[in-house]
Amino acid sequence: MPLEETLHAVDPGYAALLSGCAQLRGDEVRQLNELLSLHGIASEYIEYSGSVVQIPLAERVDILEFKGVRLFTDESLDRELLAAQTLELTHRPWQSLLPPVVVLTPGGCESVALNFTETDLNLEWQWSIVCEDGRLLTQSFRPQDLPESSTQTLQGLSYSRRLLNLSPFHDGSLPPGYHRLTLQCATTPGAGEQSIPLIVAPARCFEPAWVLEGQRLWGFSVQLYSLRSERNWGIGDLTDLQELIRLAAQKGASFLVLNPLHALDLRNPDNCSPYSPNDRRRLNLLYIDPAQEEEFHASALIHAGEAVERRLSLQRRLQQREAINYRAVAELKLAVLLPMFLYFLEHHLATGSARALRFETFVVEQGASLQAFAEHEAVRWSGFAEGVDDPRFTLYTQWLAEMQLEACQRLATELGMRIGLIRDLAVGGDGGGAEVVLNKGLFCERASIGAPPDPLAPQGQNWGLPPLEPLQLQRSGYSHFIELLRTNMAHCGALRIDHVMALMRLWWCPRFPGRGTGAYVHYPVDDLFALLRLESVRNRCMVIGEDLGVVPPQVREYLNSSAVFSNVLFYFEKYDGFKFRRPEHYKTRALAMVANHDVPTLAAWWNCADLRLRHQLGLIPTEAALEEQTQWRGVEKRQVLQWLGEQWLLPPQWQGDCTLRPFDNELCAAILRCCARSSAQLLSVQLEDLALLETPVNIPGTSTEYPNWRRKLPIALSELIDSPTGRDLLSGFALERVLPEATQARVRSQPAP
Repeated sequence: MPLEETLHAVDPGYAALLSGCAQLRGDEVRQLNELLSLHGIASEYIEYSGSVVQIPLAERVDILEFKGVRLFTDESLDRELLAAQTLELTHRPWQSLLPPVVVLTPGGCESVALNFTETDLNLEWQWSIVCEDGRLLTQSFRPQDLPESSTQTLQGLSYSRRLLNLSPFHDGSLPPGYHRLTLQCATTPGAGEQSIPLIVAPARCFEPAWVLEGQRLWGFSVQLYSLRSERNWGIGDLTDLQELIRLAAQKGASFLVLNPLHALDLRNPDNCSPYSPNDRRRLNLLYIDPAQEEEFHASALIHAGEAVERRLSLQRRLQQREAINYRAVAELKLAVLLPMFLYFLEHHLATGSARALRFETFVVEQGASLQAFAEHEAVRWSGFAEGVDDPRFTLYTQWLAEMQLEACQRLATELGMRIGLIRDLAVGGDGGGAEVVLNKGLFCERASIGAPPDPLAPQGQNWGLPPLEPLQLQRSGYSHFIELLRTNMAHCGALRIDHVMALMRLWWCPRFPGRGTGAYVHYPVDDLFALLRLESVRNRCMVIGEDLGVVPPQVREYLNSSAVFSNVLFYFEKYDGFKFRRPEHYKTRALAMVANHDVPTLAAWWNCADLRLRHQLGLIPTEAALEEQTQWRGVEKRQVLQWLGEQWLLPPQWQGDCTLRPFDNELCAAILRCCARSSAQLLSVQLEDLALLETPVNIPGTSTEYPNWRRKLPIALSELIDSPTGRDLLSGFALERVLPEATQARVRSQPAP
C-alpha cells in the first residue's frame, strides 16, 4: 500500500511518525539509532524461518512514543528533544557515583563500577557493606589505585570509571543475598555519599538431589478450575487439588503442573484467563474452599433459613454444568466469604485469638504491597456489599487462599511426592489490573506484550498485557521482579516461567489499534537470571523456563548455565520438522509435556477435531486451507505410527496405514508409554488426555469467538484416574519412568519392526 494510503488508515500521530521517518537525513538516522539502542530497542531479529528480519525505523521509534518520548510533531523531527533524551541516558550513569543497583555473580560480574571526577581520584574514600545478616564490611581506598575501565568528558568535567573488585569477599564474607553498599568520601565526611542495593546471586538455581542423580519423574498437568467433584462450588478448588494429590501420589506421580493461580478481577468475572490476571502476586480467591474454614461452619448468617437450600441448589446446578459460569460462581462464593469475614472480625480479630494472630502475622510478612492491593480492591468494590469494601476482607481472603495452598504442598510432601506443586508465572498482567495500576511508571501502559508476524498471525500477536519498562525496573532495584518470584515460589517445589524469553527480550506492540506491529525491547538479562537463581535457592524451588517457539540461542545458554529446566512438547519434538524425535534424544534437563493448554489434546489432534474447529471459527479461512492442513496432519500421523513401531509399542490393530482410524485407548496408551521413555527428567500428561477429550480448554488467537478457560473435565477425578481405563493408560506410562537405564538401552537397541 502506498504511504499516502497508509496514512489514512492509521492513528494521526503514527501517520506523522511514518512520514517523518521517511524524510530523515543520514545524521538524524544515526542519532535516532543511538537513542533506540540506549532504550534497548532492537533493530533486527531472527524469525520463525531462521531469516534475519530488519525492523523498520518507524516501528522502533513508535516504541519511544509508547514510553512518552514523542520525537515527531507534524511530521518533523524534534532534534532538540532527541539530543536531550540521548544526553540524559548517556550522561546520567556517569554523573552518579554508583549505578542504581549492583548484582554480583561468581564467575560473572564481580566488580562494582564507580564513577569519579578527576579531582576525586586522589581523595580517600570508604565503601561499606551492611550484609543481610547485619554484619558490616568496610574498607578505605583511593580511586586512583583501582583499575580504570573507561573515561568520559561531560560539560567540561572529566570522569573516570573505576572497578571495585568484591570477589575476595564472596567466600563467606559476602554470601548470596540482599545487602546494602554505601560509598562516601572519607576526606570530606558527608560529601558525595550514596547507598544502593548490592545483590549477590549464586551461579545456579536450586538443584535437588534427584536432579543431580539423574532420576526421571512423572506427574500430571492440570487446569485447577476444570476439576469436577460432587462437593465443589462449580469450579475446581484447593480441596479438589488435595484429592488429586492423594490420587496422584498413590499412582507414583511426583508432581502436578498447575495453571497460574493469580488473582483475577472478580468485578469482571468473564475475563477469566489465568494468563491475563489482575495481579500476579496474589491468589485467585475462587480457589478457596469455604467449607475448609471454621468461620463457614460457625457463622449463623451462612446457615440461617431458606438461604441454605437456595445456596445448595445453585451449587448443585453449577457443579453439573459442562462449562464454568464464573459470574455465578463468584457471586456464590462472595455471598459466603462475606459473612465468614464478618464472623472473623467479631470472634477473632476483636478478641485477639490465636487465629487472629496467625492472620496478622501473615499480613505483616506480606508487607506493603499486599496492603496496597487490599486498599485498591476495597475502592473497586465500594458500594457492592457490606464488608467487601473493607480492605481487611481482601487481606482475609488472601490469607485463606495462601493457607489452603500451603496445605496442598505440605500434603504432597508428606505423601512422598519429590516436587509436589509446580506453579506457573504468567508473562504479564491485565492493563487495568491492580498490579499495573499500583505500579505507575513501572509498566508501559500504551504498549502490549505480543509476538512478531508469522504465517499463523500475519499481523503479529497482541496479548493485551502492558510490559515492564526495563530502565525503570533497573532503577527500582528490581524490587517488583523479586516480589513476583518470591510470591510465586511460595508453597511449591518448582516454578514454571511462562515465556522465559522475556528475561532477555519482549515484543512490544501497540496496545490499541491504528499503529504498527512493534519491535523487540531488550531487558537486563544477566541481572534477571541472577535474581531468578537467587530466589530459586532461597526458596528451594526449581525453575522451569517455557522456551517453546522461536528462542534466541543466548536464552538457551542462560537456561543451561543457570540450571533452569527447558520445556518441550511432544508435537514439536522433531529432528527436521518432519520425523518425531526418539525418546532417548529428548533434552535431559527438561519438563516434557505430552500436550498442554495451548495445543490440541491427543484425541483432538489425531481425529483432526482441532482443525475443523479452527475452520469453524475462521482461523483456517478456506476449505482449501483446511484440506491442506488435514493432509499434512495425515503425514504427521504416519510419522507417529512409525515412531511407535521403532520402539516396539505399536498396538497390533494399528499396524499398516491406520491414519483414518479414530483415536482410541490403545493408541493413547502407546503414545503415553513412548513419551514416558523420554530422557527428559520431568514428564507430565494432562488429565484431558486420560479422558480422551477433544474439546480444548483454550484456542490461542481467540477471545470472544470461543469460551476459553471455562471447559471442565467430563468426569470426577476418581473416575478418571482410578477407573479401569485410567489405570490401563497410566500403568505402562508409570512403569517406563522407573525402568532401569540398562533395560531401556536394550529396548532401544532392538531393530524396528
